Amino acid sequence: MSSHSTSSAIAACKTLGSLAVLLTLAACATPDESAARYDTTRENTQLDAQNQGMGPGPRAASQIQLGFGGTGPVSAAPQAAVVTEGEQPLAAAQPRPLAEARSFLGTVPCPAGLSCEAARFAVTLAPSGEWRSRTVLLTNNQPGQTLVDQGCWNVIGSEPLRIVLAQPDQGGTMADLTFLNGNTLRVNMLHGSQPVLEHRLSRQADIDPIDELQGKPAISCS
Repeated sequence: MSSHSTSSAIAACKTLGSLAVLLTLAACATPDESAARYDTTRENTQLDAQNQGMGPGPRAASQIQLGFGGTGPVSAAPQAAVVTEGEQPLAAAQPRPLAEARSFLGTVPCPAGLSCEAARFAVTLAPSGEWRSRTVLLTNNQPGQTLVDQGCWNVIGSEPLRIVLAQPDQGGTMADLTFLNGNTLRVNMLHGSQPVLEHRLSRQADIDPIDELQGKPAISCS
């Protein structure tokens, strides 16, 4: 055999030997170490994609925070209670229109004893049992004096759902309202007077916390 052929054979053997060493080292690496390296790379790639997709700005909250009705956020939809075997179920769930905060608005007759042609009435009902309202007196369709009130709502009928807006601090009732559906209230009585014609309040897309009452403490409604 020539010297050239001998050198080629030795080089080939060295190459095969190096490959054998690399394969042996790879086989000796523990599965846990390899998986850890792979998972870390995959996790970082996923987080980078999420961060780029979400953008650098803050994420919007998924719940609505009201200025009354408790210190915690009010969920957009009621959560079903989980009852394990041997436990007593909690109190019956509230009717759906009262299980989340809702605001209603409409034009109603002028409150008795006040000088106006009509009034714009807004009321927000909280799941905690509280309500707040704003009454804006209208003259020539222009807003004038504003009245604000708060209290506790109570269910007085179920078919259809009917509530009263009670004023515990004054010992009276401000309004009597019927849910025609989840988005419409019929006014049976308001400010101590029963309307001659039918008046309705329509649900608003945004919750009105009645900011005029922001400084007053929340009422505890049982």
